[in-house]
Amino acid sequence: MSRYKHVESRKKEGAHYTPEVVSDFISNKIISNFKLKDNIKIVDPAIGDGELLISLIKQLYDNSIVNIEVYGFDINKKSIEISKLRLLEHYPNLKLTLLNEDFLNICLEKRNNCNTLDLLDNKNIPSFDLLIANPPYIRTQNLKEEQSRVLRENFGLKGRLDIYQAFLIAMSSILKPDGVAGVIVSNRFLTTKGASHFREMLYDKYTIKGIWDFGDTKIFEAAILPAVMVLTPSKSKKSYTVPFSSVYMTEKNNELDVIHEVDNQIEALQYNGIVSSKNGLFIVKNGELRFDKHSSDLWRLQDDETKVWLNKVIDNTWCTFKDIGKIRVGVKTTADNVFIRSNWDLEVGYEPELLKPLITHHNAGRFHCNGTNKKYILYTHTHENEKRKVIDLDQFPLSKKYLESHKEQLSGRKYIIKANRKWNEIWVPQNPKLWNENKIIFRDISKQPMFWFDDSSSVVNGDCYWMLNENDKMPKDILWLVLAIANSKFIEKFYDCKFQNKLYSNRRRFISQYVEQFPVPNPKLQKSKDLISLSKQCFNEKDKKVQEDLEHKINELVLDIFQVN
Repeated sequence: MSRYKHVESRKKEGAHYTPEVVSDFISNKIISNFKLKDNIKIVDPAIGDGELLISLIKQLYDNSIVNIEVYGFDINKKSIEISKLRLLEHYPNLKLTLLNEDFLNICLEKRNNCNTLDLLDNKNIPSFDLLIANPPYIRTQNLKEEQSRVLRENFGLKGRLDIYQAFLIAMSSILKPDGVAGVIVSNRFLTTKGASHFREMLYDKYTIKGIWDFGDTKIFEAAILPAVMVLTPSKSKKSYTVPFSSVYMTEKNNELDVIHEVDNQIEALQYNGIVSSKNGLFIVKNGELRFDKHSSDLWRLQDDETKVWLNKVIDNTWCTFKDIGKIRVGVKTTADNVFIRSNWDLEVGYEPELLKPLITHHNAGRFHCNGTNKKYILYTHTHENEKRKVIDLDQFPLSKKYLESHKEQLSGRKYIIKANRKWNEIWVPQNPKLWNENKIIFRDISKQPMFWFDDSSSVVNGDCYWMLNENDKMPKDILWLVLAIANSKFIEKFYDCKFQNKLYSNRRRFISQYVEQFPVPNPKLQKSKDLISLSKQCFNEKDKKVQEDLEHKINELVLDIFQVN
């Protein structure tokens, strides 16, 4: 029977098969953090094809532990059948109980002391010594509303949750006090604002024995960014150090030598620095878990070098981007095909009166907009008496004619009507008053920062973020200093040290929760004034080679002003 025969149904359930090398790594970490004994009970709450249990049992056998009771749960009946065949093929005499049940429901019933649970010969599910799991990943927007409500109410979750988070909270109810769990999770929870409550719950509920972030190294066939965690419900009575390692893809760096060749990401963990593999170059870091003040803050890996570097930056920081102005996302129409076009006269036959220039990520550049693929948005909002209001279409006949020709689609946006908004509104219009202000715009996802200055009174689309100087106490040229810092090589290293959130192909996410923490030096310093001048020159420069030379000077000056390298 093929191991991947029912892969499509597993994908719908958010499941991903675990490679053998990863299974063995997790099993080893679980056992090394557990005091071995006879009569061990182990469980996998989302068994998949059984690979994790096969690996854990093998390592227990290798340690002369053979009296093992094995349990597995899965909502997919085919997974149960495959796992049973594989487990009994490897271990014919295994004490095996596999249930086509929802693990989360089992935990809820056990937690609520349900005595009517008739699953194991009229006995309740036992507590377990060891748990190994690769729980499903299904984010909130893909869960039904009722499912999300149940998860929030019963597992205390908040924010933008994923079903794997419920698994991690739930499994504490079936682990013995000295039990150990090894799990594969999405690394998103480490660095996203929406997972702050989940981080706090994890830190309060467990003692974390280790975190290993495998990032964009494609350890799975699916496009997920995984991390491994080993946990125990036994709470430490004093502060403790959490080992934290990461392995990410990197590009050739002439300043750093490749220190070793490895077969896989697991083998890479024994080194620090750049290693080579058949899949490319990995950069490996080994350190410990750190967060700023509270366990709900972003979790990051910190080694000695990173600690010293960040402390120097802090010592030379005058303010942060959020002290200058709010980081906003662009407008969201929820009907782009109606509101946004490249050439209205050609595509529609006329130009409605309410058109405004629109900046999208296609216009992204460094210091200045690239000017290509310019679009225009039919913007239906204005500012009056310090309030945003919808424009009276009767005063703009061409705009009214056009929008009414699309009224059926626009009125079909039920959430607009439910929010007591007019059918012809843009869903997220932001503040119409601010579009005429000079602003900095930047794209969300890119390998290198792409921040540029806008003085064209353009509207910003929802695939970009933007900010302006909203602090009266700031110098009038402060945005030019912000622009120089934001586009520097320094900010790439700051991002990697502070946030450590990379997608595939070394792409970073420049979103509000990160950018608002970017540091700014004292604008009164001569070096800051020099940066402002260089930033303005880059904005006005049309020659690419000259701009590159200017950016090189900016990079050197920013490192100098923060006294780092």
